[in-house]
Amino acid sequence: MADLPHGKLGTDDLWDAMYTQRAIRYWQEKPVPRELLEKVIESASKAPSGSNLQPWVFIVIDDAGTRKKIGAALNDFYEEGPLKEMIAQGQQVEDKSQRLMMQGAQAFFSKLANAPALIVPCLYQLSSPTPDPTSLEAGSSIYMAVQNLMLSARGLGLGTVMTTAHSLVNDMLREACDIPDDAYPVALIPIGYPDANFGPTTRKGLDEILRWNTWS
Repeated sequence: MADLPHGKLGTDDLWDAMYTQRAIRYWQEKPVPRELLEKVIESASKAPSGSNLQPWVFIVIDDAGTRKKIGAALNDFYEEGPLKEMIAQGQQVEDKSQRLMMQGAQAFFSKLANAPALIVPCLYQLSSPTPDPTSLEAGSSIYMAVQNLMLSARGLGLGTVMTTAHSLVNDMLREACDIPDDAYPVALIPIGYPDANFGPTTRKGLDEILRWNTWS
């Protein structure tokens, strides 16, 4: 990656990228060169998949009109539905982590249109014995690709956040991006130069999440 412009927040250290990666919901207006967007998609393509089928296509939306249309649709959903009241109530609870989560959700809906690019990972040409092609069992490989994408973005000094908010405006998204019926969007990932800090992050310790041999 030495020939790519990392920016001051980039890193070549995988451990540093993992330990400082965090959800970024604020972005600078600076556009992201397509060279870097192609690099993060190339990184995603290196992820393993069942039988090496690589059942994915990544739609990168850097057209300003399309980005603003998607952002406006999601913000309208937030403003006009019960979600706004739920988030407002969530910001009043005592649990700090819950309050921060709700603040992040509010920022996401209001700031999404400012992201220089959006990435929509889609399951495509999926071969699976499961009856539902969008099930976790059928399409779980794509989330390893998404993590590759987000880690490589962190290495390049780009901020991302993975959301499933696309499902709130699925029909509009499909029409705007001309997504065929046999492709299934699984996430919506804004990406850009961050107008916020990367980690270190607060995560649960091993004593809370690790079990040896049995649950108890």
